[in-house]
Amino acid sequence: MEYYLYTMKNFKVTTIAFAIIIFSSCEEVQVTYPGNNQDNESVAPRGTIIWDLTNIIVEDGKAKLPENSASQITIGRLNATDDNPDDEFTYVIKSQEIDGAGVNFFTIQKDSDSNYDLVTNSSIIDYEGLSGSKEIIVKITVTDDNIDSKTSDFDVIIGITNVNEAPYWSNSNGDEITSYQPSIIADIEIPFQSVLYWDDKDDDQNPVLSWSNQKPTWLAINPTGTTASLDGTPSDVETGSFLLTISDADFEVPVDMNFEVRPNRRPYLQSFLPNHSFRVGCNQIADEILTYAAIDSDNSLSGFAGGNAFDILTVTIDENIGWLTVDVNGNDTKNPSLKLRCVSTPTNDDASNGQQIITFHITDNRGSAIQDTTYELTMSVIENNEPVFSNISSLPETIQADNDINNVTTWTVEWYDSDDDQIDFFIDNPPDWLSYDPSTGEVTANPHSASHTGTYILEYLLNESNDGCYSISYTHNLVVE
Repeated sequence: MEYYLYTMKNFKVTTIAFAIIIFSSCEEVQVTYPGNNQDNESVAPRGTIIWDLTNIIVEDGKAKLPENSASQITIGRLNATDDNPDDEFTYVIKSQEIDGAGVNFFTIQKDSDSNYDLVTNSSIIDYEGLSGSKEIIVKITVTDDNIDSKTSDFDVIIGITNVNEAPYWSNSNGDEITSYQPSIIADIEIPFQSVLYWDDKDDDQNPVLSWSNQKPTWLAINPTGTTASLDGTPSDVETGSFLLTISDADFEVPVDMNFEVRPNRRPYLQSFLPNHSFRVGCNQIADEILTYAAIDSDNSLSGFAGGNAFDILTVTIDENIGWLTVDVNGNDTKNPSLKLRCVSTPTNDDASNGQQIITFHITDNRGSAIQDTTYELTMSVIENNEPVFSNISSLPETIQADNDINNVTTWTVEWYDSDDDQIDFFIDNPPDWLSYDPSTGEVTANPHSASHTGTYILEYLLNESNDGCYSISYTHNLVVE
């Protein structure tokens, strides 16, 4: 038996095999094995790509790939040869460049059969965003699996082709607006202005704007490039919609433009009540009786275009009340205010004039759609007379201090009110030995110590406790001996 040692030239593994030579008669038999057993010199592999023509077009040895292609699109299968037919190869991307500038759009994918494909990665390839030639040179390094491993580089050139993309609506900064829902909110007799914006990612496309016949007649649309001014002054209240469309050679992008022309609402006096009355004695000269704010609610509307020019309010007043004046602050502005005040103290003579009317007229300045409001305030001064002390002369001037606590002195303060008003009686800060009944006016004095002697000033007060405002006082000088 004889053993022969063979070395398999396969860079993955080296095996040692035993050959069995069987001697039969005088003849020698030798068993040989498959594979490259040539003693060839190790050389660098030569790489190339087998294009996947289902995804690309090949011209002059270069691939043509449409922009915005999805990820995992196969460009082709990588292949290599060298002088050692049993070598296997691996591939890595060395660089990706456009005109010398680095990019990153492709990757190498290995399948279960150890095939290597050049595919797109997840990056978006935007034709308009690429510079220069738009050709991506992918430099790939191929390596064999020889013990004396050799490598070489080869280029795969992929040109990106332009694809017409749909135009889009945008804002003033050029940012695309998705789910665009434009609208116009205008106000009657107030000039309206706005701007539409759109764009197209394709450098060679100039999308145009068109609109349907439902556009309101007062609205003018003036396109310039990829913008359009919207101008006009509506003269009627209306709502509706019309179609706006931007289009290029292949795409149309329509949207519904809703529009609303709002009415002019009437100005008003805030917190106005039609009647006001008070009794004589309740207001004095310079007292402020009532205040109002003139309001135009349109000025607080969202998107109101009146600015400082429209819905200016003018207030006029018609009154002929001698004791009264009306101050108007900020007239001919958006927020006038009114103050009714006394220029003299109203008397019962003024009450004899009965009900007197004050007329307020408020108007805005909304062109042919002016709105105004008139208010009438009925002012009544009600006669009222002061209560009077009726027995001042009978009040004691002197009382005696008595050591007997049970000995008291009493007197009654009497009053009269011709209007039969409810009167509250008070003594301001009485001494601790004196008490009184506020409903009857009876005063009880019990100065029972020598320390209580002296002169006391008693301040008697009468207050109208219903809707009257009079308050009168009387000073009672009392001597305790």
